[in-house]
Amino acid sequence: MHEYADFDDFVVRTRSAMLAQAVMYCGRRPDAEDAVQEAYLAAYLHWSQLREPRAWVETTVRRRFAREAGRWWSRWRRTELEVPVPATSTPDEEVAAVAVLRSIGLLPSRQRQVLIMVCLEGMTYRQVADEVGISVGAVGANLAKARERLAVLLGLTGGPHRPGDPLVAGVLTRPGPGGQPGYGEDALTGALRRTERWLVRGFDADPGSAHRLWTAGHRQRDLP
Repeated sequence: MHEYADFDDFVVRTRSAMLAQAVMYCGRRPDAEDAVQEAYLAAYLHWSQLREPRAWVETTVRRRFAREAGRWWSRWRRTELEVPVPATSTPDEEVAAVAVLRSIGLLPSRQRQVLIMVCLEGMTYRQVADEVGISVGAVGANLAKARERLAVLLGLTGGPHRPGDPLVAGVLTRPGPGGQPGYGEDALTGALRRTERWLVRGFDADPGSAHRLWTAGHRQRDLP
């Protein structure tokens, strides 16, 4: 069984992280909130069957953005940085987080999706390929292009090229669980992780996002 007392406890304990991750994927707070709301509703309908509800919701949100990444209109959607700023955020933290969000918002949607799946979620090339429906080579190529573009936009440089990973220099820095390839705190991954944590802190302290999520969720759950 999972660690949550009930569905409401699950939402309270995970909503900020879910919203932050969704913003990283799509760059638009309204789209992020819609995706998370829909995923929570689906989780509520299947609650008694879920062994790992957080992973299930994360996958549901991720697959929604994967579908949208392949649609022509997604490439014309601009990032909308209407996100809550943490009360304890310093000016430097805010500037850095906004720079990262604006920069990933300039990436094509498929590149941004692959970047987040690999660098933030720690998924392997094969896992990404199977879920997104592209080849392993295409995963590596999209990731390499995304990292190269962001390195320029953010003024970052990659780490040393690691043997055995010809497509993406500087990404693989330490083994993951069970000896699997891992994605460590190189400069770019560190910037992405700090931005995600900054978003989580903002959503934690934002009553508006919590209210909208709860209102929409309860309204949908009360439908006959």
